[in-house]
Amino acid sequence: MTAETTKAKRERPSFLTDYAPTRYRKRLTPFSRVPITGRIGEVWHLAAQRHPRNPVIVDRAPDVHREGPLERSYLQWAALVDDLASRLHALGVREWDRVAVVKRNHLDVALLASAAARIGAVPALITDHHDARTLAVMLGRLEKPFLITDRQALERMGLDKETVAELTEKTAVVDDAPEDRPDVVSFDGLRGGPVVEPRLRAYDEPMVITHTSGTTGVPKLVLHSAESLYSLGLVEAERWPFFRLRDDDTVAFCEPYSHQRIITGLLPLATVAPKLIMMSDPLSPVVRELLVEHKPTLVETLPNAFLAWEELAQDPAKPFQNVRVFVNSFDAIHTRTVRTFLAATERKLPVWVQSWSQTEAGAVAIRPYVRGSVKRRGHRPPPTQVLGWPVPGFGKVRAVDPDTGTPVRRGEVGLIQFSAPGRCLTYVGEKERHDLKREGNWWNLGDMAVINRIGAVRLIDREVDRIPGASALEIEDVLLDRLPRTTEVIVLAVAGGKPQPVYSSQFDQPVTEAQWRAATADLPEMAEPIHIRWDEFPRTATWKVRRVMLREQLLKDADGIGYGTWT
Repeated sequence: MTAETTKAKRERPSFLTDYAPTRYRKRLTPFSRVPITGRIGEVWHLAAQRHPRNPVIVDRAPDVHREGPLERSYLQWAALVDDLASRLHALGVREWDRVAVVKRNHLDVALLASAAARIGAVPALITDHHDARTLAVMLGRLEKPFLITDRQALERMGLDKETVAELTEKTAVVDDAPEDRPDVVSFDGLRGGPVVEPRLRAYDEPMVITHTSGTTGVPKLVLHSAESLYSLGLVEAERWPFFRLRDDDTVAFCEPYSHQRIITGLLPLATVAPKLIMMSDPLSPVVRELLVEHKPTLVETLPNAFLAWEELAQDPAKPFQNVRVFVNSFDAIHTRTVRTFLAATERKLPVWVQSWSQTEAGAVAIRPYVRGSVKRRGHRPPPTQVLGWPVPGFGKVRAVDPDTGTPVRRGEVGLIQFSAPGRCLTYVGEKERHDLKREGNWWNLGDMAVINRIGAVRLIDREVDRIPGASALEIEDVLLDRLPRTTEVIVLAVAGGKPQPVYSSQFDQPVTEAQWRAATADLPEMAEPIHIRWDEFPRTATWKVRRVMLREQLLKDADGIGYGTWT
């Protein structure tokens, strides 16, 4: 690559053109607590200025600093960000360069994002769960980024010499570089350089790229600015009654760190700077050890990770006994799961907060639950299917007919659209797809739902997964509640046929025919259930079940019903 083309690339990468700036909001009310910043390149340093000694604990050493301690102060983590920024600079990264991070899940993914943004580059965080073809498409959309990865990803995701040469500017591995790969740089060997002067992007400029879950195909690369993320962070930094984030909290956080959720989450965490426990693997035995030792007061993880932790909630060591707030983002949570965890804490009035969110638009609707909210078992519709309300004065929702685009009346099922500050700038390499989902200030979420007479949203299904005259989400929640030994239930749409239930269970013991008939007596007619192991459900990095892939695996030639236009 010539000096001229390199300079042009750094001045204005082609995929960053023609993005739509967000509408900026400085605060929700005159009394609101607001994020300290919207720039991920300075979150650790600003947190360190406010609370330099507060601890942040990880479940294993960072892959970018394997000899380092598991517990460090905010000040020490900020110093590691400086070290990573120095290494990126030594690799050749400069302003406007793209830095793709594809490695094993850990907090250090977010640290690398902060380091890249700190020197003016644009980090692109990609989970290492993808196959070689999907990864190649995503790297291609980034137009030859610098790549930070690990040996496992090199081998498992098809990053051979030809792929690295074709799709990346330069590639570095955070663990030992293979001896037979001179095309790959040791990221650890770049240590020792001087601290690089910060060159943070302007608030309205592109700052970070993450991706959607990819339940129906190649994930979309979502571009955000500091301005749009700041707007999303307003909701989380707010001093909500009962469930606001407090500086005396011990926060246990277990999420995919390549997702936009962690980037948004860093803004209020840096503002308040509580004690943090940042875990990377929900199924690791270390999770129990950390929860038992530190007794967190606020816990956030994926809905399906909470489902997998139900047995842990009944552990005699009572790891959740001090929790005052549980938070689930991404998807709707199951009623049985909420009930299980609210029973596991010894707090008098614990609160469960369900946040219905999307990578492109942040929190769409929020609803708190207390123990009385989930008292009834197997109830239709399940209480957790009503996802709550948009934040007053911040967001609005409406339901439209998916065929005509005209608004439907309250109480009727429609395709949900959302309007609020903080929406993403564009999809990288897929601007047309982004624009197809945008109607002025309204954004198509791709979900079918009912807005009731008091403005609350009852989620029915993803449009692409809808089933005629019923709700797969409702059936799944009810069956999990009525059949306590089930560990996952999915109902698949089948064009021209009955909905197909698929489930897994404890110890892989199927439920009896009598139990199934009793549990489904008042439910819509379905095909005979298919029993598989829990680990046979194909999942995304956020543990969502890939329903399309599951249907292809089990039903071969069967098609779904939804259009899939807004996925």
